Amino acid sequence: MKKVLFTLLAGLTVSVQVMAISATDVCGQFEGLLNIDGSVYNDKTVYLLPGAVDNAVTFVLPDFTYNSGKLGNIVLPNIPMDANGQLTLENSTLYVGAIHERATITVLNGLEDGGIVYNSILSEQEAQVLLSIAAPSLPQPILVLFAGQKVQDRNYQMPNGGFEGEWTDFEPEGWHSFWSATGLMVDFIKNNYQFTQAADIRPGTTGSHSALLSSTMALGVKANGNCTNGQINAGSSTADDPANNYNFSDPENAGFNTPFHGRPDSIVFWAKYVPADRNAANEVNRARLSAVITNNARYQDPETADFASAKIAEAVINYAAADDLGWQRIAVPFAYSASTDQPAYILTTFTTNMVPGGGSSYTTGGSLNKVNVLDSVYLDDVEMVYNRDLSAFRIDENTLSFDKHVAAVADTYCDDCAAFLAQCDGRSAQAFVAFDAIHRCIFVYVIADDYIQSGNYSLYRIDFSDSQTGDLKPIDPTEGVEKVQRDKVQSTKVLRNGMLYIMRGDELFDLNGRKVRMKN
Repeated sequence: MKKVLFTLLAGLTVSVQVMAISATDVCGQFEGLLNIDGSVYNDKTVYLLPGAVDNAVTFVLPDFTYNSGKLGNIVLPNIPMDANGQLTLENSTLYVGAIHERATITVLNGLEDGGIVYNSILSEQEAQVLLSIAAPSLPQPILVLFAGQKVQDRNYQMPNGGFEGEWTDFEPEGWHSFWSATGLMVDFIKNNYQFTQAADIRPGTTGSHSALLSSTMALGVKANGNCTNGQINAGSSTADDPANNYNFSDPENAGFNTPFHGRPDSIVFWAKYVPADRNAANEVNRARLSAVITNNARYQDPETADFASAKIAEAVINYAAADDLGWQRIAVPFAYSASTDQPAYILTTFTTNMVPGGGSSYTTGGSLNKVNVLDSVYLDDVEMVYNRDLSAFRIDENTLSFDKHVAAVADTYCDDCAAFLAQCDGRSAQAFVAFDAIHRCIFVYVIADDYIQSGNYSLYRIDFSDSQTGDLKPIDPTEGVEKVQRDKVQSTKVLRNGMLYIMRGDELFDLNGRKVRMKN
C-alpha cells in the first residue's frame, strides 16, 4: 500500500505556507497536476469558489474522467477551512455527476507516505487537495490528488480602460495614436496631437480623466482622430487606402499588442461624440469602435482577406452623437466566428468617424486667423462584459423560476435521483451544480472566463421542501456577486505607482480581486 501511495503522491506536493487567511483569499482558478491512483495528468484546472457559509470554500474539478469513464464535474460545496488554509471536512459528502450516480467523496488529511504527511491545504497562491472517491461505477475507492498554482498572468480586460495615470509621449499606458505610428507618412502626422488627456469625465465615474480624440487636417486632407491598443501604420496620404493605412496587432510587435484570453459577451464604453456640424447627414456624423479578438497571428484593421483567418470575434459599431451632445454608455455585443482557436490578442480601435477621412467640419475666423473646426470624441471606461447568469435551469422535467437567485421545489431532497440541465447566458459561462446533503439543497455556481481576474461569480440556491437552510447566508444577486449592471459600469481601471488596479467606489483592488491599501 505504501508503495502505491508513494507512486501516487510523488512529485505532486506543493510547499503551501500560509498565515491567517480567509476563504476569499484562496478562491480563484488553479492549474497543475492531477494524480488518479498513480496516473498523472498535466494542465488540469480546479476552481475554488466562496462557500455559502462562513469560512468555507467550494471545490470544483471539471470533467473528471477515470478509466475512460466520465463522472462529470466533481463539486464539493461548503468545505470548512481553518485560518491556516486546511480543509477540515470530516464527513463524507455526496456528489451527483454527469451520469447521476451517487458517490461518496472524502477530503483527506494527515495521510502519511514515505515519512511525508499529506494534507488538503490552501493558500493564496497554491492548492493541494487529496480526495477519496467511491462510486458504484468504480471497482474500488480511488485516491485523487490535485496540486497546483493559482493562475494570475492572463488578461480579460482592456488595460487602462479609464485612460488614467501618466501619459508618456502623448499616449497613456496601453494605448497608441499617431505619435508612435509607423509608415511613410509618420513625419507629417506625428505632431498633430490628435490624442490627448481630458478632464471631461463621464457621469458616475471614480476616475478623474478621459481621452480626447480629435480630427485634423494633414497635407490638406482630413485625418480622423484614431487611437488603438495596437499600432497605426500611416503609409499613404490618401485616407481611404486600407493597403497602407491601417491599425495592426502583431505577436512580434512588442509593446504594441495586447495579450487577451477571454470570450466576453460585449464591450462597454462611454463616449461623448461632438461632431463639428451636428446638422450634417447621418452617414457623415458617425464615430466608430472596432474590437477584434484574434488568435496568435497578425491582424489588421481594416481587415483584408489575408488576415480574416486570425479573427475569433468582433464587436463593431458606428454610433451617432447623443441628442444633447453629452456622454452616453454604449454596449456592443461580440459576434463570434466558427474558429475554435484560443483567444490570444485583442485589437481595439476608436476613431472620430466611420469613414477614413470622413466626418464634418467648418471654418471660422477671417483669412488671417482661419480655424478649422472638426469632429471630436471623448472616451472613458472601456470594459469587457462577461455574462454569468442562468438563462434556464431544469430538474427532471420541471423548469425553475428564481426569485433573487433562490428557487423552491415542492419535493423532498434527493441527492441521487434528479437529472438537471443548466443553461447560461454567457459565451464563456459555466454552471457547476453542487448537491449539499447537509443542508439538503442544491447550489449552482456560474462563472465566466474573467473569474481568474475579477473573482466575479453568480450563486443560485434551490431549496427542497425538507431543506435545512437556516444557517446559510441569504442569497442576493447584489451581495457577494459583482456584476456589470446594464445601466452603469461599476468598476474602473486605474494606474497607481505604475501598477494597474480596479477601483470600485472608494476601494482599490488588485487584478485578482483582493482589496489593497496604498501607502501614503
